[in-house]
Amino acid sequence: MKKIESRGNNEDSLAGRRVRILNFFGQVVASGILMSDDNDNVVMGKKLGCEYYEVSVLIAHDPTASLFIKDADRKNMNDAVGSHIIWFREYVMEQTGQQ
Repeated sequence: MKKIESRGNNEDSLAGRRVRILNFFGQVVASGILMSDDNDNVVMGKKLGCEYYEVSVLIAHDPTASLFIKDADRKNMNDAVGSHIIWFREYVMEQTGQQ
């Protein structure tokens, strides 16, 4: 895995890359797809800015892992499978090779 570096504009978008979603301890809690790194996008009622990525959660490796940003329907990773959430950029890593 390697840290994703975004420039925050559409020309250099990283959207579509497979990613690992980490908790504050650096443990992989989910796998997904980076949907947007556009600073102006609003997801879950928050603007992404330079702080968050929009990710689509495909697999919850730790279904009970708490989401950083919660809403009425999503509190943990299991709730987020199949939907788009926002996640701190520093805790989203590009998935490389067979992991």
